[in-house]
Amino acid sequence: MDKKRVAFFSIFLFLAVNVFSLSNAIEGYYGHEDERVYGGVIVALISTLLATTAFFIWRKAEYKK
Repeated sequence: MDKKRVAFFSIFLFLAVNVFSLSNAIEGYYGHEDERVYGGVIVALISTLLATTAFFIWRKAEYKK
């Protein structure tokens, strides 16, 4: 697989991880489980940064002349 396709699929993978970890953080918030909230938010922030990085890699590969 080329770099563009890998970056494109990794964007969706990181966004799926983001949705899952934020849902766990919300459930932890309602259950008053602070460690679950902090863990979910940290994982969501990391996956957001990775998805953003993958987007810029994909954009660079997509619009390369």
